[in-house]
Amino acid sequence: MAGCYTDGGMPDLARRHVEKALLKSFIQQWLTRCALLSACFVCSSIPILSAAEPSTSLTSAEFFARRILPIAQAQRASSCTECHFSGVELKQYVLADEASTFAALRAAGLIDVVQPDKSKLLQFIARKPEREDPALARVRTEELAAFQGWIAAAASNPALLASSPTAQSIGTELPLEVIRHARRDHVLNAFIENVWVEMERCVNCHSPERNERFRKEHGEQVSWITPRDPAATLKFLADQGLIDVDAPEKSLLLSKPLGIVEHAGHVKFAVGSRTDRQFRSFLNDYAAAVQGKYRKASELPKPGKEIAIATGQHLRVTDLPLEFGGRLMRVLLFRRDGESWSKHPIATGDSGINPKNGQWQNSFCELVDRANLTPERLTTPRLLPGERYLAKIYIDRENRAADNPAFEFMEADLYAEIETAGDWQSGYLKPKILSAKEKASVEP
Repeated sequence: MAGCYTDGGMPDLARRHVEKALLKSFIQQWLTRCALLSACFVCSSIPILSAAEPSTSLTSAEFFARRILPIAQAQRASSCTECHFSGVELKQYVLADEASTFAALRAAGLIDVVQPDKSKLLQFIARKPEREDPALARVRTEELAAFQGWIAAAASNPALLASSPTAQSIGTELPLEVIRHARRDHVLNAFIENVWVEMERCVNCHSPERNERFRKEHGEQVSWITPRDPAATLKFLADQGLIDVDAPEKSLLLSKPLGIVEHAGHVKFAVGSRTDRQFRSFLNDYAAAVQGKYRKASELPKPGKEIAIATGQHLRVTDLPLEFGGRLMRVLLFRRDGESWSKHPIATGDSGINPKNGQWQNSFCELVDRANLTPERLTTPRLLPGERYLAKIYIDRENRAADNPAFEFMEADLYAEIETAGDWQSGYLKPKILSAKEKASVEP
């Protein structure tokens, strides 16, 4: 049979089978060696307990070396990060050796030697948010088991119990005010107060309940609002890079609605407006909290006395001088109080004046005293009743906002006062309309 034999006398088919078998054997040996090498590396890097070595068979020193030190040396984030953006890490509560760690934790009141399972440190580790991250939940379970086992063993160690108290500090060095400020629930509340309350401006283009046409044109990423879920919305904004923690005021969340960066929805609020300042305030605070920049309580931003909550009602002012086109205009609304007007404004709105037609329109926000604020009130808009109001109109004639977004209107900026009454419906297409010609003029 021509072609079936080589010069060596072995059939070609047989030779191929032998070579294939040798290659397969070589690959299997190579994979086995790689697996053994990997296993050796893992075991030497992270000392853990084996199934045949229960934790109860270990001394407290062995437990500390095998279960606690690896937590302190791990590169991964601890379960503390599920509740804290910065300032608190579990490794801050582990010192170089068991004796100093136990003494410091005991001196700080974090270990209960009489009832080890009720130690305050264990209570801290066990805390978790309403919505758990599955990965961090597993980490928390591991950490809690490790510290429970070690504290129980250490509390039964006569040498440790007899050791002298230490002045060595343990845990975070930050003041309590800073730690609380960087908690995720606190940051979320700041997001709700400063950004989420303004979502009426954004829902038509960015909520999946209203933006089907935009999703078809631009994709699902345009839906950065999760309806009725500010926590999920904030997470999406951060994950998708719409918040720039290195340059907060360049965040797309701010630069797009301001019109600084091209925005299909056009300008949504003006530089220097209340909305602009609220967004800037949150973004700068968020970046500082996430990056752990706050070190003193005196560095924390002071909360305002009032919260502006969107009502969904719009006010339009017509017949404004065209030379004021593009200028920032603010309207403060005062309620009739007996024979006079309320001392403090009860609602506000501000935006730029349309340079083409001399009109101004903006949604209004009710001003609510922080002392009277409840979580339900913060997330539940309500309409201003159809009562008598005095609208005080302020105009930034000199365009100071362009150079200083944090500028404040003064009494010299008061342009007009207009009284109004009657029903006031909700929606952009159903604004309450006032004419500047009806003003009680206030000369500058």
